[in-house]
Amino acid sequence: MGIDDSLWSSLESMISNLLSPHCYNELVIKQHFFDFGCNKMLLSKMLGYAILVGSLLVKFPQIVKIKWNKSGVGVSILAETIMLAAIFGSMAYGYTSEFPLSAYGDSYFLFIQTILVILLVLYYQRKYGLAFIYLVLCGFFTVLMYKKRLPAHIVGILAGLSLVLSLISRLWQSFCIYQAKSTGNLSAITMLMLFFGSLARIFTSIEETGDRTLIWTYILNTFANFLLILQLGYYWSAPVPVLEPTKKAQ
Repeated sequence: MGIDDSLWSSLESMISNLLSPHCYNELVIKQHFFDFGCNKMLLSKMLGYAILVGSLLVKFPQIVKIKWNKSGVGVSILAETIMLAAIFGSMAYGYTSEFPLSAYGDSYFLFIQTILVILLVLYYQRKYGLAFIYLVLCGFFTVLMYKKRLPAHIVGILAGLSLVLSLISRLWQSFCIYQAKSTGNLSAITMLMLFFGSLARIFTSIEETGDRTLIWTYILNTFANFLLILQLGYYWSAPVPVLEPTKKAQ
């Protein structure tokens, strides 16, 4: 077998894992490359896994910025906590509903990174006890989810609330920015990645799950993240406010 044959065989194997048997037959076997429905499925799968990979680093710029400046000024603990609850709701719903990992898997990484952001902000505010409580509670609920000990109706409520929580979180962060007239140490790179990720997720959720709860979650996230991006641009040159380490976060 030549190199070209080996490459094509590997490509076929990869595509077979992305497509349904029907679409695999149409695109690979019959080579009907212009099948609209199957191309949509392939695009959705590729976007889903691209987002999954991208989510490994989506909040990394925010974490680095807080660490570099040794301050979480501008990052609202309340907004991040609400967002953490929303992410957990989506994560638990996708996990217990056994959706394809490409449809919701980024929520795992967002969950971990959001916890890190919160812990860093609390650390630089010297609220070590509160940081420990956050860590314990997050670990506890994650284990319950993994063991599928969370009642189905509770998971459903969490998923439903994630719609509202996502919007409240972003709007509260937006309000904090407006109030301070500064974005503080919020990372523009993270905000842009979150916006484009949630935008792509609308498409993947429609194609792969058809679940209205999941779809509306990402629609609201996209809108709210876009609002934050507008504020980042508007307050770009505003000075970062200096707060005392012990002052409570908004």
